[in-house]
Amino acid sequence: MAKIGSFGELAFSVSDQTVRTFDGMSWNISGKYSTHDRHLKSDLQEFLGPEPEDISFSMVFSVFLGVNPLTEIERLRSYVKTGRTERLIIGGRVYGDYKWVIQKISAELQRFDGKGNLWAAQVKVTLKEYPKR
Repeated sequence: MAKIGSFGELAFSVSDQTVRTFDGMSWNISGKYSTHDRHLKSDLQEFLGPEPEDISFSMVFSVFLGVNPLTEIERLRSYVKTGRTERLIIGGRVYGDYKWVIQKISAELQRFDGKGNLWAAQVKVTLKEYPKR
């Protein structure tokens, strides 16, 4: 099994029997500014500090890729509901300055069998930086 990375106990991996990876990752970094109005001049921007960063990506879960989609969605759901914080590690590199929390998941339930069992789903995951206090 080739382990690509992890978010806590959630391992991003590929093997000949299972595929549990992400796609379309984006990392947003921004600063916080205050705007001061000035008479007869352009507004003045004052840097207040960095905003919490966010990372988003999609994951496809399918019984045809060796994973139970509902089990994987429930695992992500529990991370959201408990506010669990973890380090995001991809390719041995730690992303961000500290930890991340899954702020939101959006699951598109795509395929069901004749008995109502979920066969495939695409999940969009949004992580928010969780800075040290």
